[in-house]
Amino acid sequence: MSDIIISGMRRIIIYIILFVFLFAGTSATTPSIDFSAGRYNNVCKSLQNDVLLYFVFVDTRTTFPWSEFDILTTIDSIQVAVHWLEREAKARGINLLIKTDFYIGDEFTTIQKNLPQNSVDETIRNLNLVEGMLSLSRWGDNISRTIGESLYIKDKDGIPAQKKPGTKERLIAFLRDEYQVESVALLLLVNNYFKTDISLAVNTLNNDDVEFSVVSYKYPSEIAHSFLHLYGAADLHETCFRRSSRNLKLAASEFPDDIMSEVYARPINELEMGAYTEYMIGWSDELEKEYEPLMTERFTLFK
Repeated sequence: MSDIIISGMRRIIIYIILFVFLFAGTSATTPSIDFSAGRYNNVCKSLQNDVLLYFVFVDTRTTFPWSEFDILTTIDSIQVAVHWLEREAKARGINLLIKTDFYIGDEFTTIQKNLPQNSVDETIRNLNLVEGMLSLSRWGDNISRTIGESLYIKDKDGIPAQKKPGTKERLIAFLRDEYQVESVALLLLVNNYFKTDISLAVNTLNNDDVEFSVVSYKYPSEIAHSFLHLYGAADLHETCFRRSSRNLKLAASEFPDDIMSEVYARPINELEMGAYTEYMIGWSDELEKEYEPLMTERFTLFK
């Protein structure tokens, strides 16, 4: 009985911590989000030098199965996204080399792991945002455990091999050492190409769990958008985190073609990286005062 009580208390504490990080508001009726919490935060602190984009193809009972064609075309899209990101960095004098790798089983087999709900969107709407994020984190850990079981862990200088990664945190630590990079961006890909769903970055505004992105579509623009979230970029279109009509109007006026705007199905070469996104990912140190309202969101959460 005491173990059950302790477990329940821990769960409540986790809820409180997540709520404080996600909604640092002044009252229960007007919570707010401070996007500055995502800058230089979690495992993807600085988008420069050598980084690894590691992606995983995940099949669920409610998404379309990943065919060999889907996998190959998505890999092509990721390369297009990477080249665009490296080109944007070079234009600003930022040294950036994005390495890529992915998990795939024999004969293009994927990881089978159902989403907590029927879709990413339903997971955060049906369970509420806090519980939805927690359930997606657990989903990510289960996927990481499957990947870890397939890895070959080498002995180093006679030191016994470490345990195989069983969580997102241990998987990313292993990949960072294996590829000798400063950071690892973990993307979990579900095949919603012909369905309506959302992509979502998880744990970017706190340090309680490792951040990663769930990506629903294989457009290069969507992949770059999701990747940048992990380095601090914030949405410039309406999402569960961005609701203020005033801020949405400001974003649409000043950054209509920004990579963090609504990029669904938009050709990536028609997009750009504006001053706000540059600041959020650490490519600039100052933000013009007129864009400061975009740093926070305040909205009614409870009625």
